[in-house]
Amino acid sequence: MTNTLTPRNAVRRFAGNPVLTASDVPYECTRVYNSAAVKTDDGYVMVLRIDVIKPPERPYLFLGLARSADGIHWTVSKKPLLLPEGAEERAIYDPRVTRIGDDYVICYAADTSVGIRLGVAVTRDFEHVERKHLSAPDNRNAVLFPEKINGLYCRLDRPFARIYEQTRPYDLWLSYSPDLEFWGRHELVLRWQDVTWGSHKIGPAAPPLRTPAGWLTLFHGAELRTPGPDGWAKTYRAGVMLLDLKNPARILGRCPDPILEPEDAFSYENEGYRPKVIFPTGLIDMGDGTCRIYYGASDTVMAMATARIDDLIALCRKNTL
Repeated sequence: MTNTLTPRNAVRRFAGNPVLTASDVPYECTRVYNSAAVKTDDGYVMVLRIDVIKPPERPYLFLGLARSADGIHWTVSKKPLLLPEGAEERAIYDPRVTRIGDDYVICYAADTSVGIRLGVAVTRDFEHVERKHLSAPDNRNAVLFPEKINGLYCRLDRPFARIYEQTRPYDLWLSYSPDLEFWGRHELVLRWQDVTWGSHKIGPAAPPLRTPAGWLTLFHGAELRTPGPDGWAKTYRAGVMLLDLKNPARILGRCPDPILEPEDAFSYENEGYRPKVIFPTGLIDMGDGTCRIYYGASDTVMAMATARIDDLIALCRKNTL
């Protein structure tokens, strides 16, 4: 009997989840989640979202660094990778890392006195980091494609209104840059109204993966629900779509259902600062037809799942737009 491919069985969680927690960090850390994972020539690197919360003070958020030989067992550096500076005030967070040639491009969000702004920085060794760009407000959740498209850097992002209301647009957009500093040619890619399980907001998740079928692209969606005992009233899930290789604003296919959503059997996805949250931050081609999906869980820890790349493509192709 042949098993039918479904979003639910296409992705398999790592049995040893979570792969990284605040207790793994060798300095003060309240939560470590929504951290970016990328493969390097000699292993793996994770750029960490480090939350240091000391009520009633404002939170202090910065980027840390972890390395791994196998992508499962991580050693966190004793010093931060990037601290807020200048207009970034006390908070930089939600990093995403894309390798482009010899460069690793880090996108991150920054809280400023005038709203949330996107930062772009570049490193080659994860020791020396050069800031390239800080966007106008308000924007958040940016990821870069792993190569230039038509001679330009390409970025997916999600404008984020300063007045956070359901009626405001929280859609997924595309833009281009010749140098990582100046961005333009903005195009709408996907509207939140078109994602039934993302009826509150959507946005990019992990940097896209190039395949012969198109750019394999993860995105996140949030849905409002009945508040839990802690007052938290959202569920975050992960979706997948294929974008055209030459014109990534064009969706070739999209799975209508989430490929990864919080399940009661996995406590790390349902117990923590914000229960029922899955937020993908890394998509890595393992070179054997499979990929790893790294994701934040419950806004508290980092977890990992695996899938066959062809299965994810098939889920998108079943729903060609």
